[in-house]
Amino acid sequence: MTLNELKTNIKWWESKRWIYNALVGLSGILTIFNVLAESPYDWTLEDTIGVIIWGIGANIFYSLGTLVELFDWYYLKNRLGIKRFRVFFFISGTFLSCLYTFWCVMAYFLWSVW
Repeated sequence: MTLNELKTNIKWWESKRWIYNALVGLSGILTIFNVLAESPYDWTLEDTIGVIIWGIGANIFYSLGTLVELFDWYYLKNRLGIKRFRVFFFISGTFLSCLYTFWCVMAYFLWSVW
């Protein structure tokens, strides 16, 4: 892989980041609004800070796609061929992040109501 290919790979992942953020954020927001509509929970500043930290953490995990490709290129000399599976990793990672966000929001609010 050349430096131009590396830049292309980073551009590919970064061009998809807004889709990832929109879908994960939407799954979290919809879950939060649905739970708040059904429970007497009062939203606090700590909850807002938690949502911001969650978004930062989700973006750190999103960056693993680029890092795994870089690791395969630099250390493994493309033996794994991660680049062939990047669309699969993007779709499955986004889906699992949305599902995990949904699950954690539900667990948080159900635990706080009890």
